[in-house]
Amino acid sequence: MGKGNIVMTNFTLLNNPVVKNIGLKLHDKDINPHEYRESARLLGLYMGIDLASRDILPTKKETTKTPLGSLTSEITDEDKIGIVNVLRAGTTMALGMGEAFPNSCISFISAWRRQEGDKIIADTDYNRGIEDLDNKVVIITDPALASGSSLLACIDVIYKKVKPKKVLICCLHSATKGIKNIGKEYPDINIYSVFGPSDLNEKFYIVNGPGDCGDRCFGTK
Repeated sequence: MGKGNIVMTNFTLLNNPVVKNIGLKLHDKDINPHEYRESARLLGLYMGIDLASRDILPTKKETTKTPLGSLTSEITDEDKIGIVNVLRAGTTMALGMGEAFPNSCISFISAWRRQEGDKIIADTDYNRGIEDLDNKVVIITDPALASGSSLLACIDVIYKKVKPKKVLICCLHSATKGIKNIGKEYPDINIYSVFGPSDLNEKFYIVNGPGDCGDRCFGTK
């Protein structure tokens, strides 16, 4: 796990065994693309349910009529939640998150990284639906948080267009460098991850991580 003993206040490790099981499948080098997509969808669904139990999402009171009267409960206010699909890797994860919050909107940001010397540069050449995130709790889905360059570029796109009420990041596996880089620029953004914090290798991939999640999800190289 690399630097597992480092305390980072913007990072929360999810310890639910069901979520861990799905997370391990997404790290399996022999999983095929169809299984990968289905597991990533389940990861988004399960992480959404986990977030809803942490008192960090908007709620409202809902009353329903029952065969013997009525019942009132506090439920998630899905209309006040916006999901961001970081293309390509976050696609099926975002769809799973949307199953947890069916009335939420799902916006899109295309982010891809390239290495220039000893630095990683992220490009965001396409986005859609960002305006619908205004004044909402925004959940960004991106399986691998490595250096954080792609996510920082996505966050920049969001804040240039709207003012979200809160931004959360959901990841499969996070690296120490990425967690720190996001915390430095956006200390109020919390990161929720199934695995991490871990080290990066010389190519800026997570050590013991899932590899290129976009390629593995869609069977490309």
